[in-house]
Amino acid sequence: MKAGLTSIFIAGACGLIAGCTAPSGGPVAITKVNPYHLQSGPIVKTEDRMIEFEHRRHLHGAVEASERRDLYGNYLTVFWKTETRAPATVRLEYRQGRTGLQIHTQEVRVEAPKRTNETEFRVIGDDYHGNGKVTQWRATIVENGTTVAEYKSYLWQ
Repeated sequence: MKAGLTSIFIAGACGLIAGCTAPSGGPVAITKVNPYHLQSGPIVKTEDRMIEFEHRRHLHGAVEASERRDLYGNYLTVFWKTETRAPATVRLEYRQGRTGLQIHTQEVRVEAPKRTNETEFRVIGDDYHGNGKVTQWRATIVENGTTVAEYKSYLWQ
């Protein structure tokens, strides 16, 4: 009898843990947020050519040192899916190193989303150099004034 109760407890605990970590199964979901920190210095040399490409892609077109300086900062790309295809607002809330607990917000309105979408946010230039790098963030999708999906960094409180 104890073995049966133990099996039920373990199955329930595994279900609870999986439910906490599984992405939202609703009609709108954020599948991934890809953060990238572009900073000055040499390009990292690795066997993975995509790392070098990412660095060069963000600096594309910058010729002078001042142009490159304006592109240094944080880039966050939100990948999301929707079945409703209703107009939505993608919101990024974030904190920066030199502003403490102050929350900064950027929003992008998407009038005609596709089934799979990506929205890029940039914290670069004077904002980055004055307030510091992004230390924590939360991405949300809002439809008709209601938050329908959320994805946050580990440090977000």
